Amino acid sequence: MQILFENEKFKWINLQNPTKIELNEIATKYCFQKLTIEDSLEPGHLPKYESDDSKVSFLLIRFFDKEHRMLKNTVREFSHKISIYIGTDFIVTVHQKETDIFEKIQKKYLANTDPSKIIIKGILYRIISETIKTYEEPAYQMDEEVNQLEHLIFTDDFRKIKLPTLYKIKREATACKKILDYTLEALKEYRADNKKTSSSQDLYEENVKMLHLHSQIVDDVQSLLTIYLSLNGQKSNEIMQTLTVFSAFFLPLTFIAGIYGMNFDFMPELNYKLGYPICLLVMLLVVIFIYFWFRKKKYL
Repeated sequence: MQILFENEKFKWINLQNPTKIELNEIATKYCFQKLTIEDSLEPGHLPKYESDDSKVSFLLIRFFDKEHRMLKNTVREFSHKISIYIGTDFIVTVHQKETDIFEKIQKKYLANTDPSKIIIKGILYRIISETIKTYEEPAYQMDEEVNQLEHLIFTDDFRKIKLPTLYKIKREATACKKILDYTLEALKEYRADNKKTSSSQDLYEENVKMLHLHSQIVDDVQSLLTIYLSLNGQKSNEIMQTLTVFSAFFLPLTFIAGIYGMNFDFMPELNYKLGYPICLLVMLLVVIFIYFWFRKKKYL
């Protein structure tokens, strides 16, 4: 347990990777709901907001932090949670993964503000704001990757694009979009439960901005995937068309050669002195006829 700030009005307590016993002790002291304790200990829980009659509110948010491993739960792969308990004279933050969010708040806000003027809502606002900002840089990076992939598709060889690359971007953007969707709902409930101030409106708009960025990336990647598959299909069709044209040329020639390759005793054409050149001429005429017929049908 670490006390990050304290004045005569309230105390800010931070718990990093606490055990269930440690969290239960704090919960008993400050009258937390038992169900919120379970939410705090569940690694993959989505953002939410709850308030009870004991005047203790519970807000769960998630900050972006990409794991270097593939997990079945995409939310856990790309984010970690912060549980926030808000009372009249305390704020308790609980998190498993180490983060620099609280250090930034201490440097930017606590160190430059008169301690007597610091309030719970000011700290809460900055925790949520810094959390939402963690999704900004990943969004711009993914957007840049999408632009590069678009450049490859429309100006270069699209076969240089790898499907796993598109899949990874879509997986990350979809996970972030899902988290931000739930965060937006949590902020709506928080604003409904508290006075709608300009600071809460700023948080709402900031979250909407990040949500739109990641939604646009998901749509762009889906469009790229559709274009990529269409180009692959078009390329396959071109190959099949080429093979079909060659087959159309050689099929009648093979038929003629097959007939005169049967070697029956009573085939009068085999005794013609000009039989061989006549057969070649017929084959040539067939090829010329097929060629001009394909040109007329615009197959060539």
